[in-house]
Amino acid sequence: MSSSDRGNFYFGISDKKIYICYIENGKTYYKENINFEIPDNLSNDLNFEIIIKLLKKNIRKIEKKLGFFLNSGNISIKSNSYQSILFSIKNIFDEKYLDKKVITNILQSGIQKFYIDEKHLSIVHIIINKYIVDDKVFINFPNNIKFKKIILEIEFICLNRNLVNKVKNLFSECKININKIVSHEYANRMLNNVSDDTICLSAHKFISDSNQSEVFLESNFRKKKGIFYKIFNFFD
Repeated sequence: MSSSDRGNFYFGISDKKIYICYIENGKTYYKENINFEIPDNLSNDLNFEIIIKLLKKNIRKIEKKLGFFLNSGNISIKSNSYQSILFSIKNIFDEKYLDKKVITNILQSGIQKFYIDEKHLSIVHIIINKYIVDDKVFINFPNNIKFKKIILEIEFICLNRNLVNKVKNLFSECKININKIVSHEYANRMLNNVSDDTICLSAHKFISDSNQSEVFLESNFRKKKGIFYKIFNFFD
């Protein structure tokens, strides 16, 4: 058996249940779906080892059904810790041209400021709602225009940090690489509450449709240097 590039795995996670779905490229429905109940609930730290064993067991089941290994996947988290927080960042420069580097640096500064005040939250989506450049409002990125003052109106979609870290640790223990974490509530909001009995289908549609206003992040943990963020796929 070998890994497949014909589709993607999705994990739907709620406080009581975990779904594992395999969706072939170009399809809007799953080819295979396995789910299992979580003893008590996900927030109970005493369940961690039990959940790892159950997850590994069910990963092996879906691998056997499909005939290839599960090495990576996208994760959709359904949680009542979901929060949407609006955030504005203002910067003034000597006159220069607006480019990706300027926006990236402003976003990194905003993320750092956010985490100073919101230590219990983890950002899972960043959406730039508006660019206000020298008092002119743009919905889309106004590339390569001269400016002096810029305000970014940003929406941070957040989940409880302990929950996100627990999910990351869970999949790390199972040797599964996480491609992207999606907030189920946010995906449903963007998709006008698409029908989804697995928490996975909405994430698949959300990732496939790709919100052009969203900025994607990956975290780099460096020993003794804290957390650094790399912003990627920016306006590509």
